[in-house]
Amino acid sequence: MSVPSFRFAPSTQPPGRRDAARLRLNLPARIVLITGHFPCQLIDMSQTGACICVPGIPPAIGASVVLEVNGIEAFGTVVWRRASQFGVKFDERVPMPDVVALRTVHDYYDTIEKDRRLDQAREFVQGRRAVL
Repeated sequence: MSVPSFRFAPSTQPPGRRDAARLRLNLPARIVLITGHFPCQLIDMSQTGACICVPGIPPAIGASVVLEVNGIEAFGTVVWRRASQFGVKFDERVPMPDVVALRTVHDYYDTIEKDRRLDQAREFVQGRRAVL
């Protein structure tokens, strides 16, 4: 009786490499957990994952999270954590145009934030907004 030999398909990805290139962003974002939500800083992001920095203790490895940034919601799982940073692997790829749009937001963040605050102040002065 002969034992069939198995051949594994060669991996297209070298070991230890990411599936997609990451963009350095450093944008404010929000993490949503089962226990609640809190602000965070999006350090970098690709279509398949992100590096996130939080002011406190990061979520446990294996925790399910939702990353919310600039209208994008990405569901994922915490795969590593170090000090105040952690990595998330997304359940589904984020469309490339969304990732590129975040880079545009990063490049013009100061201008966008200044305009947003100016609009808030204008609304407050005109009585359309009660709290800044």
